[in-house]
Amino acid sequence: MHRFPTPEYLLCDADRLILPAELPAFLIADIPPEEERTAASYGQIHPILAAARGTGRDMEIHGGIFLFLALKRAGVKQIACRVLSEQTPASARFALRILHDREAYQKSPILQACLLQEAAALLPAREQLALLPLMGLKPQQHLLEERIRLLQLDENLQVALHRQVLQLKTITLLQRLAVEEQKYLLELLQRYHLGGSKQQKLVELMVELHLREGCSMADLLAEWHSTNPPVDNLPQESQHLLQYLHNRYNPELLRAEERFNAQVRRLQPPDGISLGHTASFEDEGITVELRYAGWEELQRSWPQLLMALEKGHQDQ
Repeated sequence: MHRFPTPEYLLCDADRLILPAELPAFLIADIPPEEERTAASYGQIHPILAAARGTGRDMEIHGGIFLFLALKRAGVKQIACRVLSEQTPASARFALRILHDREAYQKSPILQACLLQEAAALLPAREQLALLPLMGLKPQQHLLEERIRLLQLDENLQVALHRQVLQLKTITLLQRLAVEEQKYLLELLQRYHLGGSKQQKLVELMVELHLREGCSMADLLAEWHSTNPPVDNLPQESQHLLQYLHNRYNPELLRAEERFNAQVRRLQPPDGISLGHTASFEDEGITVELRYAGWEELQRSWPQLLMALEKGHQDQ
């Protein structure tokens, strides 16, 4: 267990507080709205974490970076700091940095990557892994290495990951595209606000069609727009796009659907009866669904239904 010296608290001029050089500019520009609202309404509610920088009066910020930026934007001139002692172990400094901005570190894979890359140059492997649970990650070497590798991505992808436009599991797919195609697909994800399995499916289908057919993302969308009238509802529009991409990627399924619908039209089922097929036509099974207004109507029809089923079995 670390034995910390008695904390020292100082009121520092905001102009003498220096941001870490390791952070990308887009991270510094992204002040969380809740930090801005809090700073504007209530000022500083807890100290930021800082350490002396060389022998001068300047201090480097180690924790509370977004709070500091929000306070500066709110016009605060002096900021309360908890100043790290020179005797504070390096591993404790990194842990305290995470704890001061824990929510931000748990949300942003890019923040995690920046800190872990810095820690990799200063800490032994065991102490690096001990930082992962503080960020909501399992203490596994492959996770640490995967996070650090995110900093090799094009900046557009890093920004999308940090802003939670893009999920980690879709990164591998996007890396198969040229930068311009990545940008186009990111704009599409931002337009529809897709997450979870829908985001994964859209990216997967568009990347595969782009590579298989050799057409650009813009051409794919232009062809879709030419056959689908616009709708004034983004969730509905995104669903139409996913269906179009699915049919284009699996034309045999589209043909099977058309044959099935033709058979249903020939049978002309009355109201209250609907026919369905198995998922992706994995077999030739047909589902017949009967709809009744309530139990009484079903009970009146039940004997005839049983007789029809029994006769059907006898005729087979």
